[in-house]
Parts: sequence; C-alpha cells; structure tokens
Amino acid sequence: MSEQREVEGIIFDIDHFAVHDGEGIRTCVYLKGCPLHCRWCHSPESQEEEPEILFAPGRCTGCGACVAQCPRGLQRIEEGVRIFDRAQCIKCGACVLVCAAGALTLSGKRRGISEVLEELVEDREFYRNSNGGVTISGGEVLSQPVFVTELLKGLKREGIHTIIETSGYGRKEDLMAMAEYTDLFFYDYKLGDKEEFETYIGGDAGLVYSNLEALRRITDRIVLRVPMIPGITDTDRNIKMLYDIAGKLRIGRIHFLPYNPSAGAKYQWCGREYTLEGLQGDMERLEQLKAMAPETVEVEIVE
Repeated sequence: MSEQREVEGIIFDIDHFAVHDGEGIRTCVYLKGCPLHCRWCHSPESQEEEPEILFAPGRCTGCGACVAQCPRGLQRIEEGVRIFDRAQCIKCGACVLVCAAGALTLSGKRRGISEVLEELVEDREFYRNSNGGVTISGGEVLSQPVFVTELLKGLKREGIHTIIETSGYGRKEDLMAMAEYTDLFFYDYKLGDKEEFETYIGGDAGLVYSNLEALRRITDRIVLRVPMIPGITDTDRNIKMLYDIAGKLRIGRIHFLPYNPSAGAKYQWCGREYTLEGLQGDMERLEQLKAMAPETVEVEIVE
C-alpha cells in the first residue's frame, strides 16, 4: 500500500515576530488564494491560488540574466525596455534564481503541514513570554480548508494560541470545522450593502453574513475588523450597519484598520492596475466613527 501524501498548502509568506496580528508576539502565516478581489487589497499577490512571478521594475538593473534563463523566451529587453509576458508564464522560477537585484520574486510555495508546523513551533518561547501565538491569514483561509484545519490541530496539540483572519467567504462547514481549534476569529466586515459589496469586492455579501451568524452561534470569540477605505467603507451608513450587526449578534469588539496607500506598488509588481490611487487615510475621521459606537461595543484603531 502506498503512503498517504502529506497535506500541503500554498503559502506566500510567514512573518515572524509580528505585533499587529493579535495579542503578543505572533507568527503570521499568509496563504495564497482568495475568491474576493477587494479593490483596496493590500496583498494582491495573495489573490491568485497558484504561485506567481512578481516583477518590481524599480529594482531591475537591465542585466539581461533573466532573458537568457527563461525557457520560453518570455523575458525580453526591446529598445531598452524590459518586457515580461505574464500571460504565457509557467511560473517555473528560473528567472528568479538568476535575478541578483531581486526585481523578480516567486510569490507562493507549496509546503507540507509538518514542515510549516515545525517552523511555527520554533517560536514557542516568544509566544509563551508575550501571550502571543500564531495567526493564519490570507488570501482567504477558507480557500485552503483542509490545510488550515490540520495546521490548527497541530498547533492545538502544541498548546499554541491560534487566531484565524477570514472574510468568511467560503463553505460554512469548513468554517465550523476550524472553529473547534481556533482561539479567536478576526472576521472581516467590509461593506454591509450588497450592491456596494459586489461592486468593490465581488461576490455575495449574504454568504459572509450568513457564515458570521453561524459562527456566532457556536463561539463568542470574534472580533470584527474593518478596512477603513476613504469614501467607501468609512461612510456613516456603512459603519452604522456595522454597529447594528455587532449589536444584533452581541459582538463586543471591533477593530478599525486605517487605510494604507502603499499597496499600489504591489499591483505594479503583479502586472495589474491599482484603481484607488490617490486616496489618503484620515485618522480624525476614524475617531469620529469610533465615537458613534454604542456602549456595548469596544472599538480599537489598529495601526
């Protein structure tokens, strides 16, 4: 009988000593793949399910090493202009290996449960001394449910605190399975209006809120997190809808996440256009919206 293959996940980053992804010192695991396409997404390299080549033009020295290495001739320099034909790229990574300037990087790598768990456990003393742990984020964790659930089980066996950050966009059964091994959920609230949700994010807002209701029925360990996008999610109407949902479900903690305008560069690396160029966050506006919160809700601005 052949050996059962170990469960694998596609990860684009593991951030050690993170301090903005939950209490204490944490290690944050970022997964590839997300069914949503928020226009403000700060990690556009996380959206595609498979590994992809990122190209940062500002780092390119024009040495031509990638041109010689690409097996399909998709890296070219024509009249001094660097050209990368992404549509035909097979993501073999040959160009990345010879790019001394770091202009080309491979985002995403398949890794087995045991390998990832071993790396996370190495930081155990930091978790213990700071009341920290491991945060699993995305992309979207519900896009890799088997890997995430098995990783959570392993972390629980090691006595490590776990946080899941999710948009709630996935199968309800998968979310319920993860809940048994998750100490805290950071649950994204983006837009309450279904038409606005479809316009700026894509998909069905009803699924997000249906899953939130189901999750709340089995746990109260939920923090609602809101990306505060100027003129889109930080409107009075949207935040009032947020407070109404929090009140209805008796969720007492909300995080406001200030808008970060630096995401635009990453879109260029992915060969995509950033459509929200020019937006600027407003901390005073966030304070105003925080002041609107009912007494039953604690709002924290998480920078």
